[in-house]
Amino acid sequence: VSTKETSIFERVFVMVGKNWIAGALLAATVFAPEAVQAQDHDKLLLPIPSALAPQGGLYGRAAPGVSASSPLAFGPNWRDVFAGVGFQANTRYGGDSDGSASAGFGLGNSLDAIGMEVVITSLSTVRSGLFDRMVVGFKAHRQLPMSAAIAVGIEGVKLAGDNFETTESVYGVISKVVALRNDGDETAAFSAMTINGGLGNGRFCAEETVNGRAQTADCGVNFFGSVGLRATQWAGLIADWTGQDLNLGVSLAPFSNFPLVITPALADVTGNAGDKVRFTLGAGFGLRF
Repeated sequence: VSTKETSIFERVFVMVGKNWIAGALLAATVFAPEAVQAQDHDKLLLPIPSALAPQGGLYGRAAPGVSASSPLAFGPNWRDVFAGVGFQANTRYGGDSDGSASAGFGLGNSLDAIGMEVVITSLSTVRSGLFDRMVVGFKAHRQLPMSAAIAVGIEGVKLAGDNFETTESVYGVISKVVALRNDGDETAAFSAMTINGGLGNGRFCAEETVNGRAQTADCGVNFFGSVGLRATQWAGLIADWTGQDLNLGVSLAPFSNFPLVITPALADVTGNAGDKVRFTLGAGFGLRF
């Protein structure tokens, strides 16, 4: 973790050289999630990696993710874009497999003022098809000293499609990267941890049973949070409390010259928000022009 006051998002998604056109085309082929949501409204989140300078190659290595579902306070600024996909095997209560696709970009500057993240998500892409059910989310974020950030946002705002229901969720969140050893040097094992916590409604509320049917409670506000441990340059361990249940995952950044992040996870480990443990998978990357 660097003490230099540069944007953490910029350090993760830096484009090197003049090959930005090729990078844009590559991003368009992946559609990665900053907020990926399945038919049953479970989030298959691929988080923005917390902090890592490029390690060489055309684009540089991304950092492993630090959250499996909860939003982070770090976010993109102007000229930052990201995209990707998410998949869930067997959705809640016996549902078939489903997945989603997302793309987003940043506005403003979170270092000097406020950054704004905009994410457009195609829901239920396996069952309903791409772009049939669309939602949008917004997050205003501010980077703080000591590798921390604060943000407020809304997600699940219906953009297109009439044959589905979506839950709008408003939240506030604080995130901080903590150096554990070697001043957070990304080349050292178990060198950094990202702690993330916030309050939200909507999907962050616990599940309840009404007339024999499970649904998200109208909680007013509920706590969510995650801890991401950077085990190596290319792998991280994640524990994420969504407000409903616990998700456990491993996040991989396997390529030294391409900023791809892959995050397989087990959702509903405690069984509080579903009928069984479910496998989720997110994959995506970001670029800075």
